[in-house]
Amino acid sequence: MSAIETMLQNEYMRLYRTVTRLREECLQRPRGSLAVKRRGNGFYMYLVKREGGKVVTEYIGKAGAWKAKGVEAKILERHRYEAELKEAEGQLAKLRKMMKASGVFFIEPSR
Repeated sequence: MSAIETMLQNEYMRLYRTVTRLREECLQRPRGSLAVKRRGNGFYMYLVKREGGKVVTEYIGKAGAWKAKGVEAKILERHRYEAELKEAEGQLAKLRKMMKASGVFFIEPSR
């Protein structure tokens, strides 16, 4: 096996582990988006998401409360991880094409 083949296989495994880790991170963060609604004199935050084809609204708390800020931070983290995941999956697809075109043998790791 040449040095280039070894390098391609190592890069493939690195990207595969990165994609797997990013998917796990996304699953640990809340899905949906935040909605701020005014009720009376106060502003309240709700988490809006889909569950089984239905839109579900979950009460978070007053806007600016610690819990609301925590949920907002987790949602922003999820968006960041999703962007990184999309980029890593694109790189992995390009690498698969390169390896297939050059005839480098690779085995899809088991999940």
